[in-house]
Amino acid sequence: MRIFILVARIGNLTKAGVELGMSQSAISRYLSTLEKRAGGYLFQRHGRGVSLSELGQRIYPVVEKVLADLGTLSEIVSEEAERLSGLVRIGTLPSLSRDIFVPLFFLMQKDFPGVRLKIQEGSGGQIDNWLLTQQIDIGLPYRNNNESQYADESIIQMQSYLVGPIGDKLTRGSTIPFKKMHQIPLILPSKPSAVRMKLDELARKEKIHLNVVLDADSGLMQKCISEQQGGYTVLPWHAIKQEVENRQIQAARIVEPEIARNISIVVNNNPSKATRTVSRIIRSLFDKSRIHQ
Repeated sequence: MRIFILVARIGNLTKAGVELGMSQSAISRYLSTLEKRAGGYLFQRHGRGVSLSELGQRIYPVVEKVLADLGTLSEIVSEEAERLSGLVRIGTLPSLSRDIFVPLFFLMQKDFPGVRLKIQEGSGGQIDNWLLTQQIDIGLPYRNNNESQYADESIIQMQSYLVGPIGDKLTRGSTIPFKKMHQIPLILPSKPSAVRMKLDELARKEKIHLNVVLDADSGLMQKCISEQQGGYTVLPWHAIKQEVENRQIQAARIVEPEIARNISIVVNNNPSKATRTVSRIIRSLFDKSRIHQ
């Protein structure tokens, strides 16, 4: 439609192509497509160039109005993006910071500078508590089932790994049966962590004892103690990928049964427009991220 308006004003396909940076043949193809949709010729060709046909004269003001309305719509959308403002408080698992929330910060700075983010890290249990007490607007806790008082949405599912020090026999293979965790020293998140409760439930079912020597909600602490042979921990792959590749720790995927956990996005009740926008962007960042399941 923009090409149609420009050609009608200039009256010459070659000159219109120069202004648009397009070849005359490309201009002709676009006009031919528009003519097919309009059901007739829009231009009359003559020695000096082209002029509007009778049909072209009839649709010219209509097309002009459509383009003007589109321009107004674009301005409204741009102004709305500029006006979008407010504080959005987010509770996240520490392992997501590098892949999700650092990119989120830069994206929001670029596209929605009026929105201010407050990001705090915690365990799944802490995040649920922050949501319950309305200390955050968006939470990203682990979920092992669909039971939640919020309308949460599973974003990504991950398998769990038993993490140990380099050279450890138990975690040397690619997988390890859950029953092998009987009596070994474990560093796990404290209750009511969804992961901890899932492990306890499986232990009762499999009739084994989980020997928890330290309750630690810090993933960094869990990994450091495992690295220094203080015990084992259970983490998803994206939380240990860098350390495993750097040969600081080693890990085996837990099987028989596998322990899957979901990261969900939970938006608190009555979210602001800024909160809804940020949650939508977080979902898109997960879609584009390289977090391994």
